[in-house]
Amino acid sequence: MGEFSEHMDSDTARPPVGYRPYGDRKAYVVADSLAALAGPTRGVVTLPPHLDWSGRADYDLSRPARLAGMYKVVLSEAGKVKDLCDWLDGDLLVRLWPTLWLPPQLRRLWEERFPELAETRRIAA
Repeated sequence: MGEFSEHMDSDTARPPVGYRPYGDRKAYVVADSLAALAGPTRGVVTLPPHLDWSGRADYDLSRPARLAGMYKVVLSEAGKVKDLCDWLDGDLLVRLWPTLWLPPQLRRLWEERFPELAETRRIAA
């Protein structure tokens, strides 16, 4: 084969002992209550740079893909409960929950705090 394949072994593809994926190390924030989430539900919103530094921080909430994208960004990047309360709406979160792509650790934390979110996924399945 080539020089590259001669030096490869199965250990080079494995993470180091004790390695934890980023999602397991990231400290996610969870709201105290869904009712406290009183963010915008329509219009175009612009997330602040500490939440969205992508260059596409404007979200037209009438477009389902952009709405879901904004919720994913806020849930994943919020550093304080205030971020969640300012940008998410509790009722809208419940409706979107089954369709949101979220890191498993984040989803688990929210569903442990709010079993009704887990129930919406069970019903949607």
